[in-house]
Amino acid sequence: MDHTVRAGVEEIIERELPNLPGWCTVEKGKRMAELASGASLCVELGVFGGRGLVSMALALADQGFGRADGIDPFTPGAALEGTNAPANAEWWGHLDYEAVARVAQEELYKLKIVPHAHLVRMRSLDVVEFYDNGTVDVLHQDSNHSEEVSCAEVEAWAPKIKPDGFWIFDDTDWQSTKRAQDMLLWLGFDEIEDHVHWKVYRKQHA
Repeated sequence: MDHTVRAGVEEIIERELPNLPGWCTVEKGKRMAELASGASLCVELGVFGGRGLVSMALALADQGFGRADGIDPFTPGAALEGTNAPANAEWWGHLDYEAVARVAQEELYKLKIVPHAHLVRMRSLDVVEFYDNGTVDVLHQDSNHSEEVSCAEVEAWAPKIKPDGFWIFDDTDWQSTKRAQDMLLWLGFDEIEDHVHWKVYRKQHA
């Protein structure tokens, strides 16, 4: 994969991301676009306001091929699975999920990247069976951060990644994601970038 993006893509990321709900920074969005450049299939687990999905889909739209699937049921039940800190559970328990999902979908239409970006309103563990092993070029894990869910996602989705494919892991400074990060290493991924709050892993050849 090429891993370079045109200045125009970066300019859109700089302009659009700060206006969307979520925590993906402009710097991270640009790096996600770079990693998605040249990809045929990208997957995001946990979309929220669409910052990560938009970043990857912009790179795919710019190159003229490829698809980014943003998987997120946008429900409190999915957000609160597993063991969560009380403050975290309180915040996610009172969120207007439909409003956030609407913002994300409207952004895809606004930027005219719908042919390269799709919202999948399902739990990540319910939809994984529809993806063949070794088909995903880039995966961004940014859904429920409980240890139970993050570990289950690593176990279920790791086989779907192509050799030399990328796994972008969000909130790697959270204690609840540490075990899932260790699992990635056990399952044949190398940590290649550490940005403190997020990391990039690359899948080894079999």
